[in-house]
Amino acid sequence: MSQTRTMAPMFWRTLLIVTAICFLFSQQTLAAEDLQAFKPQNTDVLRMADNFFILYDPSTTMDVPYRDTGLTRLQAQKQIIRTSNGTLPDLGWQTGLYPYWKGGLWLHGSPGGFVPYYRLSRYEKQSFAEAIEQLPEIPQGPPMLQIGLMKLEHLLGIPGRTEVFLFSDGKDSTFTELEPQPMEQARKLAEQFDVCFTIISSATDEDAKALLNQIGSVNSCSQVIDFDTVYNHPEHLLGKLFMDTGSSNFNTVLFNFDRSNIRPEYLKPLNTLGRTLQKQPESYLVLSGFTDNIGTKEYNIELSKRRAERIQNYLQTNFQIDKSRLLTYWYGFADPVASNDTEAGRKLNRRVTITIRNK
Repeated sequence: MSQTRTMAPMFWRTLLIVTAICFLFSQQTLAAEDLQAFKPQNTDVLRMADNFFILYDPSTTMDVPYRDTGLTRLQAQKQIIRTSNGTLPDLGWQTGLYPYWKGGLWLHGSPGGFVPYYRLSRYEKQSFAEAIEQLPEIPQGPPMLQIGLMKLEHLLGIPGRTEVFLFSDGKDSTFTELEPQPMEQARKLAEQFDVCFTIISSATDEDAKALLNQIGSVNSCSQVIDFDTVYNHPEHLLGKLFMDTGSSNFNTVLFNFDRSNIRPEYLKPLNTLGRTLQKQPESYLVLSGFTDNIGTKEYNIELSKRRAERIQNYLQTNFQIDKSRLLTYWYGFADPVASNDTEAGRKLNRRVTITIRNK
């Protein structure tokens, strides 16, 4: 269960509320030119989200040895972000790199105050890499999941879909004077904004796992990924942000209307793909699910998820391919490849795209 800290002295209660308010008014509004739509130079690479944030957890509970790597989990978290950034094409996202909180107060401009490592602005690969190197490897204080989610409320609202990558072990030093609590705040954000959460979970106890799974279920585009999975495959972390359609290993599986079962004509190529993965242990798949535009956005996101997971399960079951090598993303009726105004076009949009990648 989350660790509750009751800040008994009135001084601390007041200070927390005042600094939170200061944080709100300290955020800079994006200039109009920063909100322009950026087209990728490589037309074979599609941007699948408009914005993304990474929330870094520099808490004391992350300062524990991570497996036999010689790193703490905090250091491993930084390494994941660093390596994953190296896999990103520059597709002009709006992005920000923020800690849940930073040692000291949040008073704007104070020496220990809240200063984002990459303030919300256009993504530039080298600048973002330099910001990553500033992430602390020494813990900054207790876990502050509640505070991190509260911060997001003042960062979201920019045009387009926003992906939030949130590192957490499910621990939280909750301030009882502040509402809402972590789960309620995540649900509030999902209701107010076009946002999807990808939670990188290092939770070890059942209560912590349950909390993160609940947050990962606030809407159909959110998910929980195990910390070990992204450490072993750091390219998985930000892979949801883009899709490479120019690969010679790019294939499509089509589905019947409102169905997620695999059609018989695709079993043979999937079997060939499964055998290929067995022979190439360094390869992995990106399975991206889509739908036509019949029905609600929420229903179609869930349907596209089921389609991607159906292929994932088929390859797992029949070829014993580890789940960490079968990365699933789902986008509903986003990015149609044909017009949804005709039945012929809708048939082409009911699909899972499959891309083979190498580490």
